[in-house]
Amino acid sequence: MYVQNISFQIAPTLEIQWLEWMKTKLIPLFSATGCFNESKFYQLDVTADQAPTYTLQLFTSDQGLLNNYLEQHANKLLQEIQAIWGDQCFHFSTTMKIVN
Repeated sequence: MYVQNISFQIAPTLEIQWLEWMKTKLIPLFSATGCFNESKFYQLDVTADQAPTYTLQLFTSDQGLLNNYLEQHANKLLQEIQAIWGDQCFHFSTTMKIVN
């Protein structure tokens, strides 16, 4: 099983608006790629002086589908975040393989 993990830090003043956008716009766009069969969206526990932090995990058992996402979809979807939220939303991605 492969996991594409995208971590986000959002400006506190935009958190509620950003959460709605994530749930109604961005997560459905990731699903629409056909590359993932499951997603999970988490809020991290952080200290009061840290920006709200979230992670989106997208799961697939097919390395070919993961490669398709990385080659055909990742840049466009991640640029969408930058275009809408700019420097108010810091994000980075990692690819993981479940080993147990």
